[in-house]
Amino acid sequence: MKMTKKSWIITMSLALCFAHGVGTAFAAAKFPEKTITIIVHASAGGGSDMFARTIATAIEKNKLLPVPVVAEPKPGGSGGIAFAYVAGKKKDPYFMVTATPTFLTTPIMGLTPVSLKDFTPIANMAFDELVLAVGANSRFKTFKEVITEAKANPKKLSLAVTQIGGPDTICMSMVEKATGTKFNNIVFNGQGEANAALLGNHVDMSVGNPGEMLELVKAGKVRILAIFSEKRMELAPDISTAKEQGVDIVFRQNRSLVAPADIPADARKILEETLYKVTQTDIFKKYYRDNMISEGYLAGDQFQKYLTDMSVKYAAILNEMGLIKKKK
Repeated sequence: MKMTKKSWIITMSLALCFAHGVGTAFAAAKFPEKTITIIVHASAGGGSDMFARTIATAIEKNKLLPVPVVAEPKPGGSGGIAFAYVAGKKKDPYFMVTATPTFLTTPIMGLTPVSLKDFTPIANMAFDELVLAVGANSRFKTFKEVITEAKANPKKLSLAVTQIGGPDTICMSMVEKATGTKFNNIVFNGQGEANAALLGNHVDMSVGNPGEMLELVKAGKVRILAIFSEKRMELAPDISTAKEQGVDIVFRQNRSLVAPADIPADARKILEETLYKVTQTDIFKKYYRDNMISEGYLAGDQFQKYLTDMSVKYAAILNEMGLIKKKK
C-alpha cells in the first residue's frame, strides 16, 4: 500500500516518540503546564508544612509560575512515606518533597528503601537554628545549670524530642558527647505535643526551632536557655549561644526541596530559578523574620555537595548513637 505524505509524517513522529522513550515526555512539553505539588513529609501545621505553603503562596502572589503550586502533607514513617512516594515519580518534575535532615537520616537508619540517589536536589531555601527551652517556672536559669545537673544525675533530666535520630536528638547527642552528659529523651509526635508537655511540666526541657517557640516566649510561658547558632540571632539578641556558655556546639537544619530522580534538565533549571525568586519576595523575607530562620539559598552542584557532606556527617553521629541497623 502506498503511504501518503500525511501518514508518513504521523508514522515518523510516532517512531521518534518511541525512540526517545516515555521519560522524555515531560521534556517535550513546555514546562510547567499543570499543577506542581509539594509533598510535605511531616504533619499539617508543622514547620515543614508552613515552609511549603509559604513557597506556594509566594509563587502565586508574585506570579512566578503560570500554574498553581500546592502543598500536600503525607506524614508517617519518619518522612519515609513521603520520600518513597516522590521517589516513585521518577522523571516527573511536577512533584517535589520537603527535605530537612530527616531526608538524610531516615534512609541512613534503614527506615526507608529510598535514598539521596533516588532524587534530584533542587534547592535549599533556609536554615533553622535549634534552641533549648524550659518552662517559665523551671528552676533552670542558664544552660550551664542544665549541664551541671545532667552531669551529676545522668538520664534524670527529661528532654522532649520529636524523633530519635531526628535533628533534635542529633543536636543533643552532640551536646552529650561534648559535655559528658546523658539526657532522658521523651518522644512526641510533633513539636506541638512536645511544647504541650513542656507547658504542663511533664518534661524538664524541649529542643525546637525558634519559630516553634517564639509565641510561647512572648506569652511568658517558656524561656529559651540557649541557641545552637554561631552567633546570637538578630531578632533575639538576649538569647546567648551554647558556645558562649561553654558548650562549643553549633547545629542548624536545612529546609530544602528535592524532586524525583532524572527529571528533565530544563525543568530542573526552571524550578531552581523560581525558588531563588521566591527567596527574594517580601512574603518569604517575612517568613525568615517571623520564624528567626537564616537565609541560605543553595542549588545545583553546591546543594548536591551539601547533602552529600551532611549525609556522611549524620551517618557518623547516628552510628555513635547506635541507631544504624547492622546488615545481616
